Amino acid sequence: MKLEDIKQITVLGSGVMGHGIAQGFAMGGYPVTIYDIDDKVLEVALSHIRESLSLFSESGLIGAEEIPAVMERLSVSTDLKTAVRKSQFIIEVIPEVLDLKQKVLRQVEAACPENAIIASNTSHLRVSDVFATLKDPSRSVGAHYFNPPQICPTVEVVKGQGTSDETLALTYDLMKKINKVPVKLHKDVVGLVVNRLQTALLREAFYLYEQGVISAEDIDHAVRGSLGFRAASIGPMAMVDMGGLDAWLDCCEKLLPIMDNTTEGPKALKALVSEGHTGIKSGKGFYKYAVDFSQGGLDEAVKKRDREFLSRLKRHFLDAK
Repeated sequence: MKLEDIKQITVLGSGVMGHGIAQGFAMGGYPVTIYDIDDKVLEVALSHIRESLSLFSESGLIGAEEIPAVMERLSVSTDLKTAVRKSQFIIEVIPEVLDLKQKVLRQVEAACPENAIIASNTSHLRVSDVFATLKDPSRSVGAHYFNPPQICPTVEVVKGQGTSDETLALTYDLMKKINKVPVKLHKDVVGLVVNRLQTALLREAFYLYEQGVISAEDIDHAVRGSLGFRAASIGPMAMVDMGGLDAWLDCCEKLLPIMDNTTEGPKALKALVSEGHTGIKSGKGFYKYAVDFSQGGLDEAVKKRDREFLSRLKRHFLDAK
């Protein structure tokens, strides 16, 4: 199969990541079917997409007159076979439960075209394990997006044990076609690359928070004005080069022995989750949110975040020209 043979996309799952991934493909010109098990959640997904497109329009990344065409490219279905039967690229964005993913993907393989690529947005499981029960794993691939996926450019494209070179290359090219910035992972490791880097940072952040060293708000202020500020322009390896390898070696040798190295879930997270606080989804996490995300609204905090991200994305496109 060639890139031009991909005519239809299916996204399995309409949650925070699923609807954003679908939006990205629709904005890239592809007809997209969003599958989920409930009509209500599909309605909510379309509502989130409409609001997001309005933010794109406000930011000048698309014209308001383009929104109806993007929405017309989107369809929804609660029937899995119907959702995948005509698609050449199918990506699952369902809960990170291995048995569930394998069960759904076996059903997808039986119902979709023989040449269709079947991708997984898994972030915590090995891609090879996700596709281990497929009859033909050569057409499987990891395609891991970052939240919000309709805005964040990077997609980790991962070769599993059975993934063919053709499937990997075609997925990489497809991501580029819809204006993503794909990065190839040469080994299939648990957690992939970015989540491992992010988790290393969060482990120390949660530890410092739990020890009373700093508040959640000030952790965010500190990172936004330092690591995050620099990371928007240069990556960590270039940062080390510019700071001096000798200085960073000295820093590592002094700090690594005294930093947190726990292998259990952070106490701060466990306490909040046990009380039913799961962040934006429930209306409270380290911060409080006024809008019920599950009903199709976007809290002002999310809108503010997305406006800032879209401004950065606009600059990204200008720099790329």
